[in-house]
Amino acid sequence: MGPVTTNPWLIAAINMTIVFGVLAMLGFLMKVIYFVDPTRQKKTANPVAAPAPAAAPAAVAAPVQDDSEVIAVIAAAVAALGHSAEQIACVRRLPEAGWTQNAHIEAISVRKECF
Repeated sequence: MGPVTTNPWLIAAINMTIVFGVLAMLGFLMKVIYFVDPTRQKKTANPVAAPAPAAAPAAVAAPVQDDSEVIAVIAAAVAALGHSAEQIACVRRLPEAGWTQNAHIEAISVRKECF
């Protein structure tokens, strides 16, 4: 027994119908699982207010750093890219936690590449 049809357009239409039918069923299954999910927490009408945090001890004033050299280097880099130094709207120091977080992410990604 030979093939039922050799028409490529009919074969493509049948295949696309099957693929989109399976995708529609998977979407429906995901909706059903979302509504039936027993691990989903229900929202309460009156959420309990969190207790007020204790008063923080007086913060010690951090020493003021002179960032004029850093700002000059940033302005020179902007000028090297072909822009004027007047186009810099703001220069501010990011918290040090950003460097630490970036180092953690890089270490994890390198570890994944090694194995």
